[in-house]
Amino acid sequence: MSQAVPDVTSGELGAPTRQQIRTVVLAASFGNLVEWFDFTTYGLLAMIIAKHFFTVGGADGSNTPLLLAFATFGVGFLARPLGGLLIGLYGDRKGRKPALLLSITLMGASTFAVALLPDQAAIGLAAPILLVLCRLLQGVAAGGEWGGAASFLVEWAPTRKRGLLGSVHTATIFVGTLVGSLVIAALTAGLGSDTMGDWGWRIPFAIGGVLALIAIPVRLRAEETPIFRAEAAQAERSIEDVKTPDVTSGVAPSMPTTKAALTKRLAFTFCLVGMQSAAVYTFTSYFPSFVTQYTTNNGQPVGAGAALFSNALASVIVIAVVLTSGNLSDRIGRKPGMMISCFLVLVLSYPLITLASRADSLAVTVAVQCVLAASVALFLGCLPVVLVELFPARVRVAGLSTSYNVASAVFGGFAPLIAGGLVAATGFPPNASLWAVTAAVVSTVAVFFFKETRGVDLA
Repeated sequence: MSQAVPDVTSGELGAPTRQQIRTVVLAASFGNLVEWFDFTTYGLLAMIIAKHFFTVGGADGSNTPLLLAFATFGVGFLARPLGGLLIGLYGDRKGRKPALLLSITLMGASTFAVALLPDQAAIGLAAPILLVLCRLLQGVAAGGEWGGAASFLVEWAPTRKRGLLGSVHTATIFVGTLVGSLVIAALTAGLGSDTMGDWGWRIPFAIGGVLALIAIPVRLRAEETPIFRAEAAQAERSIEDVKTPDVTSGVAPSMPTTKAALTKRLAFTFCLVGMQSAAVYTFTSYFPSFVTQYTTNNGQPVGAGAALFSNALASVIVIAVVLTSGNLSDRIGRKPGMMISCFLVLVLSYPLITLASRADSLAVTVAVQCVLAASVALFLGCLPVVLVELFPARVRVAGLSTSYNVASAVFGGFAPLIAGGLVAATGFPPNASLWAVTAAVVSTVAVFFFKETRGVDLA
Protein backbone atom coordinates (compact mmCIF):
# COMPACT_ATOMS: atom_id res chain seq x y z
CA MET A 1 0.00 0.00 0.00
CA SER A 2 1.38 3.41 -0.92
CA GLN A 3 1.98 5.96 1.79
CA ALA A 4 -0.47 8.86 1.92
CA VAL A 5 0.99 12.18 0.92
CA PRO A 6 0.09 15.22 3.06
CA ASP A 7 -1.94 17.95 1.35
CA VAL A 8 -0.11 21.18 1.99
CA THR A 9 -2.32 23.25 -0.28
CA SER A 10 -5.42 23.13 1.87
CA GLY A 11 -3.89 24.35 5.10
CA GLU A 12 -6.27 21.95 6.89
CA LEU A 13 -6.22 18.16 7.31
CA GLY A 14 -2.83 16.70 6.49
CA ALA A 15 -1.06 20.05 6.63
CA PRO A 16 2.58 20.00 7.79
CA THR A 17 3.28 20.29 11.48
CA ARG A 18 5.02 23.29 12.98
CA GLN A 19 8.07 21.14 13.63
CA GLN A 20 8.21 20.11 9.98
CA ILE A 21 7.93 23.74 8.86
CA ARG A 22 10.67 24.82 11.30
CA THR A 23 12.98 22.08 10.01
CA VAL A 24 12.26 22.98 6.40
CA VAL A 25 12.82 26.70 6.98
CA LEU A 26 16.09 26.05 8.82
CA ALA A 27 17.39 23.69 6.14
CA ALA A 28 16.54 25.97 3.24
CA SER A 29 17.43 29.21 5.00
CA PHE A 30 20.77 28.26 6.50
CA GLY A 31 22.00 26.65 3.31
CA ASN A 32 20.74 29.59 1.27
CA LEU A 33 22.48 32.01 3.63
CA VAL A 34 25.76 30.14 3.25
CA GLU A 35 25.50 29.98 -0.55
CA TRP A 36 24.91 33.70 -0.88
CA PHE A 37 27.46 34.63 1.76
CA ASP A 38 29.94 32.81 -0.47
CA PHE A 39 28.67 34.19 -3.75
CA THR A 40 28.47 37.85 -2.68
CA THR A 41 31.79 37.89 -0.80
CA TYR A 42 33.52 38.11 -4.16
CA GLY A 43 31.62 41.25 -5.11
CA LEU A 44 32.40 42.94 -1.79
CA LEU A 45 36.12 42.15 -2.13
CA ALA A 46 36.35 42.95 -5.84
CA MET A 47 38.81 45.83 -5.43
CA ILE A 48 41.23 43.69 -3.39
CA ILE A 49 40.84 40.70 -5.70
CA ALA A 50 41.63 42.95 -8.66
CA LYS A 51 45.05 43.77 -7.16
CA HIS A 52 45.94 40.10 -6.64
CA PHE A 53 44.58 38.43 -9.76
CA PHE A 54 44.39 41.16 -12.41
CA THR A 55 47.62 43.11 -12.14
CA VAL A 56 47.64 43.94 -15.85
CA GLY A 57 46.26 47.24 -17.04
CA GLY A 58 48.81 49.99 -16.95
CA ALA A 59 49.35 52.93 -14.68
CA ASP A 60 48.23 53.36 -11.11
CA GLY A 61 44.64 54.52 -10.92
CA SER A 62 43.56 52.59 -14.00
CA ASN A 63 40.11 51.02 -13.75
CA THR A 64 41.17 48.00 -15.84
CA PRO A 65 41.96 45.58 -12.97
CA LEU A 66 38.71 46.44 -11.18
CA LEU A 67 36.69 46.04 -14.37
CA LEU A 68 38.35 42.66 -14.98
CA ALA A 69 37.45 41.63 -11.42
CA PHE A 70 33.84 42.63 -12.04
CA ALA A 71 33.92 40.74 -15.35
CA THR A 72 34.94 37.64 -13.41
CA PHE A 73 32.05 38.35 -11.05
CA GLY A 74 29.85 38.21 -14.14
CA VAL A 75 31.36 34.90 -15.24
CA GLY A 76 29.71 33.30 -12.23
CA PHE A 77 26.38 34.46 -13.59
CA LEU A 78 27.07 32.97 -17.00
CA ALA A 79 27.30 29.56 -15.32
CA ARG A 80 24.09 30.04 -13.34
CA PRO A 81 21.69 29.11 -16.18
CA LEU A 82 23.67 25.90 -16.71
CA GLY A 83 23.50 25.16 -13.01
CA GLY A 84 19.81 26.00 -12.95
CA LEU A 85 19.13 23.60 -15.80
CA LEU A 86 21.33 20.69 -14.66
CA ILE A 87 20.61 20.85 -10.94
CA GLY A 88 17.00 21.79 -11.74
CA LEU A 89 16.50 18.67 -13.86
CA TYR A 90 18.09 16.65 -11.07
CA GLY A 91 15.72 18.24 -8.57
CA ASP A 92 12.67 17.53 -10.71
CA ARG A 93 13.65 13.88 -11.16
CA LYS A 94 15.31 12.94 -7.87
CA GLY A 95 13.85 15.46 -5.45
CA ARG A 96 14.29 18.97 -4.11
CA LYS A 97 16.35 17.76 -1.15
CA PRO A 98 19.07 15.96 -3.20
CA ALA A 99 19.34 19.03 -5.44
CA LEU A 100 19.88 21.29 -2.43
CA LEU A 101 22.55 18.98 -1.05
CA LEU A 102 24.36 19.00 -4.39
CA SER A 103 24.31 22.79 -4.70
CA ILE A 104 25.63 23.46 -1.19
CA THR A 105 28.47 20.93 -1.69
CA LEU A 106 29.57 22.56 -4.94
CA MET A 107 29.40 26.05 -3.47
CA GLY A 108 31.39 25.13 -0.37
CA ALA A 109 34.15 23.40 -2.30
CA SER A 110 34.60 26.17 -4.89
CA THR A 111 34.53 28.92 -2.26
CA PHE A 112 37.13 27.25 -0.07
CA ALA A 113 39.30 26.82 -3.15
CA VAL A 114 39.33 30.60 -3.69
CA ALA A 115 40.72 31.02 -0.18
CA LEU A 116 43.70 28.85 -1.14
CA LEU A 117 44.44 30.17 -4.64
CA PRO A 118 47.93 31.63 -5.24
CA ASP A 119 47.74 35.09 -6.76
CA GLN A 120 49.07 36.32 -10.09
CA ALA A 121 52.39 37.38 -8.60
CA ALA A 122 53.00 33.75 -7.57
CA ILE A 123 51.81 31.69 -10.55
CA GLY A 124 51.16 34.20 -13.31
CA LEU A 125 48.31 33.74 -15.76
CA ALA A 126 47.22 30.51 -14.07
CA ALA A 127 45.89 32.54 -11.13
CA PRO A 128 43.08 34.40 -12.94
CA ILE A 129 42.27 31.24 -14.92
CA LEU A 130 41.80 29.22 -11.73
CA LEU A 131 39.78 32.05 -10.21
CA VAL A 132 37.46 32.02 -13.22
CA LEU A 133 37.02 28.24 -12.85
CA CYS A 134 36.08 28.66 -9.19
CA ARG A 135 33.61 31.38 -10.12
CA LEU A 136 32.09 29.07 -12.74
CA LEU A 137 31.53 26.36 -10.11
CA GLN A 138 30.07 28.92 -7.74
CA GLY A 139 27.72 30.00 -10.51
CA VAL A 140 26.58 26.44 -11.19
CA ALA A 141 25.85 25.96 -7.49
CA ALA A 142 24.02 29.28 -7.10
CA GLY A 143 22.00 28.57 -10.23
CA GLY A 144 20.67 25.34 -8.78
CA GLU A 145 20.19 26.78 -5.31
CA TRP A 146 17.73 29.53 -6.20
CA GLY A 147 15.05 27.39 -7.79
CA GLY A 148 15.61 24.43 -5.49
CA ALA A 149 15.31 26.42 -2.27
CA ALA A 150 12.33 28.47 -3.51
CA SER A 151 10.47 25.32 -4.59
CA PHE A 152 11.36 23.54 -1.35
CA LEU A 153 9.94 26.32 0.84
CA VAL A 154 6.83 27.15 -1.17
CA GLU A 155 5.88 23.51 -1.79
CA TRP A 156 5.89 22.91 1.96
CA ALA A 157 3.86 26.05 2.74
CA PRO A 158 0.10 26.11 3.38
CA THR A 159 -1.74 28.14 0.75
CA ARG A 160 -2.28 31.14 3.01
CA LYS A 161 1.42 31.36 3.88
CA ARG A 162 3.07 30.64 0.54
CA GLY A 163 4.07 34.26 0.02
CA LEU A 164 5.57 34.56 3.50
CA LEU A 165 7.59 31.34 3.30
CA GLY A 166 8.69 32.24 -0.22
CA SER A 167 9.93 35.60 1.06
CA VAL A 168 12.05 33.79 3.65
CA HIS A 169 14.03 32.46 0.70
CA THR A 170 14.89 35.95 -0.51
CA ALA A 171 15.40 37.31 3.01
CA THR A 172 18.08 34.75 3.77
CA ILE A 173 19.93 35.72 0.59
CA PHE A 174 20.29 39.17 2.09
CA VAL A 175 21.12 37.75 5.50
CA GLY A 176 24.03 36.10 3.70
CA THR A 177 24.96 39.44 2.15
CA LEU A 178 24.64 41.12 5.54
CA VAL A 179 26.77 38.53 7.30
CA GLY A 180 29.35 38.82 4.54
CA SER A 181 29.43 42.61 4.92
CA LEU A 182 29.77 42.39 8.70
CA VAL A 183 32.49 39.74 8.55
CA ILE A 184 34.52 41.72 6.03
CA ALA A 185 34.01 44.98 7.95
CA ALA A 186 35.08 43.31 11.20
CA LEU A 187 38.15 41.77 9.60
CA THR A 188 39.09 45.09 8.03
CA ALA A 189 38.75 46.84 11.39
CA GLY A 190 40.60 44.11 13.28
CA LEU A 191 43.40 43.37 10.84
CA GLY A 192 43.74 46.79 9.25
CA SER A 193 43.34 47.67 5.58
CA ASP A 194 46.91 46.71 4.68
CA THR A 195 46.72 43.24 6.20
CA MET A 196 43.24 42.71 4.78
CA GLY A 197 44.53 43.63 1.35
CA ASP A 198 47.57 41.39 1.76
CA TRP A 199 46.09 38.08 2.99
CA GLY A 200 43.07 38.80 5.19
CA TRP A 201 40.73 38.78 2.20
CA ARG A 202 41.11 34.99 2.10
CA ILE A 203 39.46 34.51 5.50
CA PRO A 204 35.83 35.15 4.39
CA PHE A 205 36.19 32.57 1.63
CA ALA A 206 37.54 30.04 4.13
CA ILE A 207 34.64 30.80 6.49
CA GLY A 208 32.19 30.21 3.64
CA GLY A 209 33.66 26.81 2.91
CA VAL A 210 33.43 25.75 6.56
CA LEU A 211 29.83 26.98 6.87
CA ALA A 212 28.90 24.87 3.84
CA LEU A 213 30.11 21.77 5.69
CA ILE A 214 27.82 22.68 8.59
CA ALA A 215 24.86 23.27 6.24
CA ILE A 216 25.03 19.78 4.74
CA PRO A 217 23.84 17.84 7.85
CA VAL A 218 21.19 20.53 8.47
CA ARG A 219 19.73 19.82 5.05
CA LEU A 220 20.01 16.08 5.52
CA ARG A 221 17.53 16.30 8.42
CA ALA A 222 14.78 17.88 6.29
CA GLU A 223 12.11 15.77 4.57
CA GLU A 224 11.30 15.82 0.87
CA THR A 225 8.36 18.05 -0.07
CA PRO A 226 4.90 16.42 -0.08
CA ILE A 227 4.19 17.83 -3.54
CA PHE A 228 7.28 16.16 -5.02
CA ARG A 229 6.40 12.88 -3.29
CA ALA A 230 2.90 13.08 -4.76
CA GLU A 231 4.31 13.88 -8.20
CA ALA A 232 6.70 10.94 -7.97
CA ALA A 233 3.85 8.63 -6.97
CA GLN A 234 1.76 9.84 -9.89
CA ALA A 235 4.66 9.29 -12.28
CA GLU A 236 4.97 5.73 -11.07
CA ARG A 237 1.29 5.19 -11.83
CA SER A 238 1.75 6.84 -15.25
CA ILE A 239 -0.81 9.54 -14.52
CA GLU A 240 -0.05 12.54 -16.72
CA ASP A 241 -2.91 15.00 -16.17
CA VAL A 242 -0.88 17.33 -13.95
CA LYS A 243 -2.46 20.70 -13.17
CA THR A 244 -0.67 24.03 -13.12
CA PRO A 245 -1.69 27.65 -12.39
CA ASP A 246 -2.53 29.67 -15.50
CA VAL A 247 -1.18 33.22 -15.15
CA THR A 248 -3.64 34.47 -17.74
CA SER A 249 -6.78 33.49 -15.81
CA GLY A 250 -5.84 33.10 -12.15
CA VAL A 251 -7.21 29.55 -12.06
CA ALA A 252 -5.61 26.13 -12.35
CA PRO A 253 -6.28 24.57 -15.77
CA SER A 254 -4.35 21.73 -17.33
CA MET A 255 -0.62 22.12 -17.70
CA PRO A 256 0.49 23.32 -21.15
CA THR A 257 2.03 20.34 -22.89
CA THR A 258 3.49 22.06 -25.95
CA LYS A 259 6.99 23.42 -26.17
CA ALA A 260 5.54 26.73 -27.36
CA ALA A 261 3.49 27.12 -24.20
CA LEU A 262 6.45 26.35 -21.95
CA THR A 263 8.69 28.68 -23.98
CA LYS A 264 6.16 31.49 -23.49
CA ARG A 265 6.21 30.88 -19.75
CA LEU A 266 10.01 30.93 -19.69
CA ALA A 267 10.11 34.17 -21.67
CA PHE A 268 7.60 35.79 -19.35
CA THR A 269 9.68 34.83 -16.33
CA PHE A 270 12.83 36.20 -17.98
CA CYS A 271 11.20 39.62 -18.42
CA LEU A 272 9.68 39.57 -14.96
CA VAL A 273 13.01 38.91 -13.25
CA GLY A 274 15.05 41.51 -15.15
CA MET A 275 14.59 44.55 -12.91
CA GLN A 276 15.39 42.89 -9.62
CA SER A 277 18.55 41.32 -11.04
CA ALA A 278 19.94 44.57 -12.43
CA ALA A 279 18.87 46.68 -9.46
CA VAL A 280 20.08 44.32 -6.74
CA TYR A 281 23.57 43.95 -8.17
CA THR A 282 23.84 47.64 -8.97
CA PHE A 283 22.66 48.84 -5.56
CA THR A 284 24.51 46.20 -3.47
CA SER A 285 27.47 44.49 -5.16
CA TYR A 286 28.57 47.56 -7.13
CA PHE A 287 27.56 50.21 -4.61
CA PRO A 288 30.52 49.86 -2.20
CA SER A 289 32.91 50.49 -5.09
CA PHE A 290 30.76 53.41 -6.26
CA VAL A 291 30.76 54.94 -2.78
CA THR A 292 34.54 54.75 -2.35
CA GLN A 293 35.22 56.13 -5.83
CA TYR A 294 32.56 58.78 -6.39
CA THR A 295 31.14 60.02 -3.08
CA THR A 296 32.62 62.21 -0.35
CA ASN A 297 31.87 63.18 3.23
CA ASN A 298 32.79 66.73 4.27
CA GLY A 299 35.22 66.92 1.40
CA GLN A 300 36.95 63.63 2.22
CA PRO A 301 36.68 60.35 0.28
CA VAL A 302 34.41 57.75 1.87
CA GLY A 303 36.43 54.77 3.09
CA ALA A 304 35.77 51.10 2.46
CA GLY A 305 34.57 50.56 6.02
CA ALA A 306 31.86 53.19 5.68
CA ALA A 307 30.80 51.78 2.32
CA LEU A 308 30.45 48.31 3.82
CA PHE A 309 28.45 49.76 6.72
CA SER A 310 26.05 51.30 4.20
CA ASN A 311 25.72 47.93 2.47
CA ALA A 312 25.03 46.21 5.78
CA LEU A 313 22.34 48.69 6.78
CA ALA A 314 20.73 48.42 3.35
CA SER A 315 20.65 44.63 3.76
CA VAL A 316 18.80 44.97 7.08
CA ILE A 317 16.24 47.21 5.40
CA VAL A 318 15.83 44.73 2.55
CA ILE A 319 15.28 41.79 4.91
CA ALA A 320 12.52 43.63 6.79
CA VAL A 321 10.80 44.87 3.61
CA VAL A 322 11.05 41.49 1.86
CA LEU A 323 9.34 39.63 4.72
CA THR A 324 6.67 42.31 4.98
CA SER A 325 6.07 42.23 1.23
CA GLY A 326 5.80 38.44 1.18
CA ASN A 327 3.34 38.49 4.08
CA LEU A 328 1.22 41.19 2.43
CA SER A 329 1.18 39.25 -0.84
CA ASP A 330 -0.76 36.50 0.96
CA ARG A 331 -3.42 39.08 1.88
CA ILE A 332 -3.69 41.49 -1.04
CA GLY A 333 -1.97 39.59 -3.86
CA ARG A 334 1.41 39.45 -5.54
CA LYS A 335 0.88 42.10 -8.22
CA PRO A 336 0.49 45.34 -6.19
CA GLY A 337 3.88 45.16 -4.48
CA MET A 338 5.66 44.23 -7.69
CA MET A 339 4.09 47.10 -9.64
CA ILE A 340 4.89 49.66 -6.94
CA SER A 341 8.48 48.40 -6.81
CA CYS A 342 9.00 48.76 -10.56
CA PHE A 343 7.59 52.29 -10.45
CA LEU A 344 9.89 53.34 -7.60
CA VAL A 345 13.01 52.00 -9.29
CA LEU A 346 12.07 53.75 -12.53
CA VAL A 347 11.40 57.09 -10.86
CA LEU A 348 13.95 57.22 -8.03
CA SER A 349 17.15 55.55 -9.27
CA TYR A 350 18.71 58.31 -11.36
CA PRO A 351 17.90 61.31 -9.11
CA LEU A 352 18.96 59.49 -5.93
CA ILE A 353 22.28 58.33 -7.39
CA THR A 354 22.82 61.91 -8.55
CA LEU A 355 22.12 63.12 -5.01
CA ALA A 356 24.58 60.61 -3.50
CA SER A 357 27.37 61.68 -5.86
CA ARG A 358 26.90 65.39 -5.14
CA ALA A 359 25.75 65.68 -1.53
CA ASP A 360 29.20 65.43 0.11
CA SER A 361 27.53 63.59 3.00
CA LEU A 362 27.90 59.99 4.14
CA ALA A 363 24.48 60.14 5.79
CA VAL A 364 22.84 61.07 2.50
CA THR A 365 24.72 58.32 0.66
CA VAL A 366 23.60 55.71 3.18
CA ALA A 367 20.01 56.95 3.01
CA VAL A 368 20.07 56.77 -0.79
CA GLN A 369 21.23 53.17 -0.80
CA CYS A 370 18.63 52.18 1.81
CA VAL A 371 15.77 53.79 -0.13
CA LEU A 372 16.82 52.17 -3.40
CA ALA A 373 17.28 48.78 -1.71
CA ALA A 374 13.85 49.02 -0.07
CA SER A 375 12.27 49.87 -3.43
CA VAL A 376 13.64 46.67 -4.97
CA ALA A 377 12.75 44.64 -1.85
CA LEU A 378 9.02 45.12 -2.45
CA PHE A 379 9.49 43.14 -5.65
CA LEU A 380 11.81 40.57 -4.12
CA GLY A 381 9.34 39.61 -1.41
CA CYS A 382 6.79 38.47 -3.99
CA LEU A 383 9.09 36.95 -6.60
CA PRO A 384 9.83 33.43 -5.22
CA VAL A 385 6.19 32.50 -4.68
CA VAL A 386 5.19 33.94 -8.07
CA LEU A 387 7.79 31.90 -9.93
CA VAL A 388 6.94 28.69 -8.06
CA GLU A 389 3.24 29.24 -8.83
CA LEU A 390 4.01 29.74 -12.53
CA PHE A 391 5.53 26.29 -13.10
CA PRO A 392 4.08 22.78 -12.61
CA ALA A 393 5.78 20.40 -10.19
CA ARG A 394 7.26 18.07 -12.79
CA VAL A 395 9.34 20.86 -14.42
CA ARG A 396 9.27 23.42 -11.60
CA VAL A 397 12.88 23.53 -10.43
CA ALA A 398 14.38 23.32 -13.92
CA GLY A 399 11.86 25.75 -15.42
CA LEU A 400 12.03 28.52 -12.88
CA SER A 401 15.77 28.05 -12.24
CA THR A 402 16.65 28.27 -15.92
CA SER A 403 14.50 31.30 -16.69
CA TYR A 404 15.46 33.09 -13.48
CA ASN A 405 19.17 32.48 -13.96
CA VAL A 406 19.22 33.43 -17.63
CA ALA A 407 17.64 36.74 -16.62
CA SER A 408 20.12 37.09 -13.76
CA ALA A 409 23.01 36.47 -16.15
CA VAL A 410 21.75 38.99 -18.71
CA PHE A 411 20.52 41.71 -16.35
CA GLY A 412 22.44 41.13 -13.13
CA GLY A 413 25.66 39.27 -13.79
CA PHE A 414 27.39 42.12 -15.50
CA ALA A 415 25.47 44.92 -13.77
CA PRO A 416 28.53 46.00 -11.73
CA LEU A 417 30.67 45.93 -14.89
CA ILE A 418 28.06 47.86 -16.90
CA ALA A 419 27.50 50.39 -14.13
CA GLY A 420 31.23 50.92 -13.66
CA GLY A 421 31.77 51.03 -17.41
CA LEU A 422 29.06 53.66 -17.92
CA VAL A 423 30.64 55.89 -15.31
CA ALA A 424 34.15 55.34 -16.66
CA ALA A 425 33.06 56.04 -20.24
CA THR A 426 31.06 59.18 -19.48
CA GLY A 427 32.78 60.49 -16.36
CA PHE A 428 29.30 61.09 -14.89
CA PRO A 429 28.60 58.96 -11.75
CA PRO A 430 24.75 59.10 -11.92
CA ASN A 431 24.90 57.04 -15.11
CA ALA A 432 25.62 54.04 -12.89
CA SER A 433 21.83 53.78 -12.44
CA LEU A 434 20.92 53.56 -16.12
CA TRP A 435 21.14 49.77 -16.47
CA ALA A 436 18.79 49.23 -13.52
CA VAL A 437 16.34 51.73 -14.99
CA THR A 438 16.45 50.01 -18.38
CA ALA A 439 15.73 46.63 -16.81
CA ALA A 440 12.89 48.15 -14.77
CA VAL A 441 11.14 49.14 -18.00
CA VAL A 442 11.17 45.50 -19.15
CA SER A 443 9.84 44.17 -15.83
CA THR A 444 7.14 46.85 -15.61
CA VAL A 445 5.66 45.57 -18.87
CA ALA A 446 5.75 41.98 -17.59
CA VAL A 447 4.08 42.89 -14.29
CA PHE A 448 1.39 44.85 -16.15
CA PHE A 449 0.34 41.71 -18.06
CA PHE A 450 0.73 39.40 -15.07
CA LYS A 451 -2.53 37.92 -13.74
CA GLU A 452 -2.79 37.38 -10.00
CA THR A 453 -1.89 33.88 -8.71
CA ARG A 454 -2.66 34.31 -5.00
CA GLY A 455 -4.91 31.52 -3.79
CA VAL A 456 -4.59 29.19 -6.78
CA ASP A 457 -3.87 25.53 -6.11
CA LEU A 458 -0.20 24.62 -6.26
CA ALA A 459 0.18 21.49 -8.36
